[in-house]
Parts: sequence; C-alpha cells; structure tokens
Amino acid sequence: GAERRAGDPAGPPRMSVAEAAEEAEVGASADLRERAAARVRQQLTASVNAPHNPRGVSVAGSVGATVRRATALLEVGLIERECEARLLLLALVGGEHLLLLGPPGTAKSELCRRLSTIARLGYFERTLTRFSTPEELFGPLSLAALERDEFRRATAGYAPTAELLFLDEIFKSNSAILNTLLTLLNERLFDDGAKRERVPLLSAVAASNEGPESDDLSALYDRFLLRRLVAPVSDDGVLELLLGGEAAEGGSVDAALPDLREALEEVRAAAPSVRLPRHVALLLRDARAFVRETGADGLGGGYVSDRRLRRSAELLKACAAAHGRDTVSVVDVAAVLPHVLWDTAEEAAALAEWVEDNALPDGGAEQLRFLLESVRSRAAAEAADESAGPAAEAAGGGGGGGKPTHYHYL
Repeated sequence: GAERRAGDPAGPPRMSVAEAAEEAEVGASADLRERAAARVRQQLTASVNAPHNPRGVSVAGSVGATVRRATALLEVGLIERECEARLLLLALVGGEHLLLLGPPGTAKSELCRRLSTIARLGYFERTLTRFSTPEELFGPLSLAALERDEFRRATAGYAPTAELLFLDEIFKSNSAILNTLLTLLNERLFDDGAKRERVPLLSAVAASNEGPESDDLSALYDRFLLRRLVAPVSDDGVLELLLGGEAAEGGSVDAALPDLREALEEVRAAAPSVRLPRHVALLLRDARAFVRETGADGLGGGYVSDRRLRRSAELLKACAAAHGRDTVSVVDVAAVLPHVLWDTAEEAAALAEWVEDNALPDGGAEQLRFLLESVRSRAAAEAADESAGPAAEAAGGGGGGGKPTHYHYL
C-alpha cells in the first residue's frame, strides 16, 4: 500500500484506498468539529442574551415559567441538590427513569415527595429488601376476585396505579418481583392475573447505596437512563446546612402548581419535533466509543446499547423543548450527557471530563459555568417575581459551596 516502488519519482509514499478513506473521514470529522466549535460560542452567548422564556418549537413562554417555578420549589431548603432536582424534573419531562446512587440521608426521597406534591401526581414509595414480597409492591390478592375464581390484585394505592414511583434500595429486588417490575418500568404494563393492563407511570426514581452486585440485576440497572452519584453536603455547604434552621432538609413543601402537569404534557408533545444537529450526533457517537474504549477499569469493555444511545438522543430533545428551543444545543449536551452513558463511578468521572474536553471549545467549560450561573440567577429572580410564598424563598435557596461537578440547566 504505502511502499514506494523502484523508479517512482521521489515524493510522499502512496496510500491505499482504505488509508485514504480513513484520512478523509478524520479530516471531515475535524472540519465538523471546528465548525461546531464556532456554533458553540454563538449558542453560549445566545443562552444569556435571549429571554429566559423563549417561544420556540410549540412551547409557550408560560410553560417555561411554570417549569422554573417547579424547579425553585424542589430546591427550597436543600443544600447542593440543584442538579438532582433538575434531573428529576427532566426525567419526568422525558418519560425516563432516574437512579440516585449515594449514602442514606442525602434528600433522595424528599425530592420525590416534593415533586409529587408540586405536580399533584399519584405517588407510591417503598423500601425493598431481599425478603420483599409482590404484595408489598403490587398490592394484595383481591378477595372479591378470588370468589369469582380470578387471580387478581387489589392494586389501588400501590405501584401499578402510581404516576411517580420511588423505590429505595432498588438492587435488593428479588426474583419474586423482578420480572413484573421490569415490565412495569420498561413497557408501562402490569400483568394482573390473565390480563395485561397499561399503567399510568410517568417516571420512576430509584435509590441505592451501591450499584448492582450480580448480573441478574443488569437488566434492571439498564432501565434507568439517567444516573446520578449523590454525595453528602460538602464542607463548604455544611455551615449553610447547620445554620439554615427550619429551611434545612426535612422541611416539607405544601404548595402545588396546578398547571405543571399541563406544561409537562406540552413539552412532551413538542420534543419529537426538536432537531438533533449532526455535530451533536457525532458527539454521541464519540462518547459511546470513549466509554467502550475506557471501560470500568480503564482497559476497555464499557458498553452502551443502541437503545440507550437512542433514548439519550430523545432526552436531549426533551431538554431542548423544555427551554423552548427547536434544536438541541451544546447546553443540553453538557447538562445531560454526563448522566446517561456510564455504568460505574469511575466511568462517570471519566465521561464528565470527556464531555468538558470534547463538547466545548477551548475555554468553553469555564465560560459555560459562568453563563449558566447567570441564567440560573435570572430564572430565580423571575420565579420570585412571578409567584409568592415558597417560590419566592426558592429564588435564593439551594446553592452550597464548591465548584459544580456537572452542568444543569433545566
């Protein structure tokens, strides 16, 4: 291929067709990246200069205001939980499930209870053990049905009737409930005796102190597209936690936003029409290749399924639609991508660094942090102006010291 034959004029060695094609592909990718970098800076500047409630796609400006008020209410009195609150709302918008990995006492269940109150959603929560029975999760057997020789459950008030589901210690699920739970999460269906019924589940949130320990739980793990490592409050945030009085974690939020459900439905309807640009598709492709080459131990072997990659792209569209954009922006990529493609804590840290290095041009990460903080401050001020009571308090809530690990924009 690249050898120079005798008598050939001096010059560079000739390349084979395969080598030439590979070089052309690399050059094309580099050119696309260079053009994407220019667009990135335009998008970052537009994120601050444009109104925070843009009227893009088919989402009205009032929808953006409703989502901001909901975000503010979720964060009231919770220290360093801004990212978790936004991911929870994003999971509900995108119809996906969220997994929170971290020690007890880090406000995981509190966030879910707040969201169920704010959005007026049917809510069910349960802590699983290795001895949990189907009756605890799906309801007891119906005595009335047994009298008719039917094997059915009394599901009212249990997981099959919930719109928002919270399962603590999810990886302690046993074989007695695992298959039914998988069908409930993935297909939104429940096998009740001889009948298969559709359930109203919008999103499920699971919590665990650690990841799955056996291959039997890998299918359950894969059902949670969004994943977040939840750490205790940092040393800088402890003072705010201790001196915050009754505003600290544990305080309930009783306010509801009657129009939130309608706003979320409007965002879901608009999401499919959002455009995914080619440079974002290239980033998703390269991110999967990075996870595959890196793996949990840095030796390769990381796996991202086709289904997971496709659902990640759909979630990016939902994030853009929630902000009234008709095209996925680099802001959406930086906010979502670090939470969807990893399997282990090591992969999570490596992927977050990769996104910062590859999704943004030189110096873009620091610029994005500054601009997103500006957007967040503006959103908090608008939320305080638009609503009274708890939402006004939320304008200054959250926070906590330290540099944010990931970006959040919703």
